[in-house]
Amino acid sequence: MNSKPKHVAIVVLGDIGRSPRMQYHALSLLENKNYVTLVGYAGEDIIAALHDDQFHGFLKVIRFQPYMPSATLKRFLLPMYLMLRLFSILWGLVYALWVQVDTNQCPVDCILVQNPPSIPLIFIAYLYTLTQPKKCRPDLVIDWHNLGFSMFPTRDNHPIRKIAKLYEKHMAPLATGHLCVTKAMKEWLIANFDIQPWKISELYDRPPEFFRPTTLDDMHDLMMKLRAEMENQCPELKTIRGENETSTVFTEKNMSNVVMKKNRPALVVSSTSWTPDEDFSVLLDALVKLDKISECDDTFPHVVTVVTGKGPLKNMYEANIKSLNLKHISILTLWMESQDYPKLLGCADLGISLHVSTSGLDLPMKVLDMFGCEVPVCAINFACLNELVQDGQNGRIFVSSDDLCSQLLCLLKPERCQNDGKIGGDLRIYRKNIRRIGRWKDNWTLHAKDIILPPKEMKDEHQKED
Repeated sequence: MNSKPKHVAIVVLGDIGRSPRMQYHALSLLENKNYVTLVGYAGEDIIAALHDDQFHGFLKVIRFQPYMPSATLKRFLLPMYLMLRLFSILWGLVYALWVQVDTNQCPVDCILVQNPPSIPLIFIAYLYTLTQPKKCRPDLVIDWHNLGFSMFPTRDNHPIRKIAKLYEKHMAPLATGHLCVTKAMKEWLIANFDIQPWKISELYDRPPEFFRPTTLDDMHDLMMKLRAEMENQCPELKTIRGENETSTVFTEKNMSNVVMKKNRPALVVSSTSWTPDEDFSVLLDALVKLDKISECDDTFPHVVTVVTGKGPLKNMYEANIKSLNLKHISILTLWMESQDYPKLLGCADLGISLHVSTSGLDLPMKVLDMFGCEVPVCAINFACLNELVQDGQNGRIFVSSDDLCSQLLCLLKPERCQNDGKIGGDLRIYRKNIRRIGRWKDNWTLHAKDIILPPKEMKDEHQKED
C-alpha cells in the first residue's frame, strides 16, 4: 500500500463502459487507496464495483461524446469527415485533461492510456505530461491491447498504415512504462518499437472475482428475468419449458429448492461486437450443420445459443438467423446489463470465441471472462492464441465451421455431471483445469502496480539507466 494516495488518470479513446480492462485498472488502484480519474466516451455504465460507496471522493468519471459527421460526408468527402472527427476528439481530450481533471487535491502522478487507438491519444497524453510542473510531472504508461496501425483495414504498404506505424513507433519510446496483453506482444514491441525491456511488463488479462460460476438460485432468477424475451425470440422455448409458470427452460422450483431440469437444453454463450473482425457466419454455419446431424440422434440435447453484444452488423445477422428455420437449436441475441453478464456466463456449459487478432499479438478478454466462470471455450485459431487456450486442456481450437460443428457434437453429448447438472464428458475435465487460472487482483499487483506507480527507489534507478 502506498504511504500516501497517488492520482492516476486513465484515458480511453472509446466507451469507458465497454473497456473492462481499464475499469479493472481503476478498481485495483482504488482498492490500493489511490485517486482515479477515468476519462473516455459516454455510453454504457461502468461496472458495479466502481459504484461502491467506499470509493466516493476517490473516483471521478469524465465522459464526453465526440462529434460524428454524417455518413454522407464520409462517403463523398472523406478528408473533411476525418478532419471534423479528429478535431472533435482533440477538443474532447484537451478539455477533459486540462480543464476537468482535478489536480487541486492531488496532482496527477501517472496518465495511463489504452492503445489502440493511438492517434491522437498518445500524443495528447504525452503533451499533457510536458505541460505539468516539472517537479511533479506525471509518468505516461501505455497499456497495449493491440497495435494501433494494425487496426487500419488497408494493405501493409498503404500510406495511411505506414504513417500510423511511424507515429506509433516514434511515440512509444516516450512513455515511461508499458503494459501488454501477451508475451508475443512484449517481444514484438521490444524488437520493433525500441522499448527498453525493463520498461515493459506483460499483464495477461485475468477475470476479476465477480466472474464466477452461477449458483442454481441465481441461474433461476436470471432465467426468470430473461424468460419473456427469450420465448419471444424463440417461441419453441416456451414449449420446452412447459406450463409451469415457476420454471424456466433450464431450471424449476421443487418445493422451496431450485433444481436443474432433467433433459434440459445445453446452453452455449458467445459474446461479439458484431463487426467484420469477427466472422459470425462461422458459428451460424456450424449450428446449421449440427442441427441436421442432431435430427438423427434423439438423445442429443436441444441447444440454446445466446449471443450477447452490440455492433453494426447485428441487424444483418439477426435477419440471417430468422431465415435458418432450425429445429433443434435456438439462437438468441441479447444485450445484458453489466451485473447480469457474468451471471449468464456462469450458467453456460460452453463458450464460443470468434475473435481474431488484427496483429496476431492480442488475446480475447471474453475468453478470460468465461474462464473466470469456469466455462470451457471453443475458440477460432490465430497466432498466439495458445498463450490462453490449450487445445484439449481448457477448451478446443477450431479453424472452420466443420471443425466447430464436430467439437460441439462431441462436447455437448448428453452426459450429465451428478454434482451440478452441467454437461460432463470432456467439458468436466476442462472445467477442472480452468479452476487453476489466477485472478485479476493478484496478477495486477505482481505485474502492473510498479509500472503504473513505481516506488521512488525504483524510479530513481530507472532514471539513472535512462
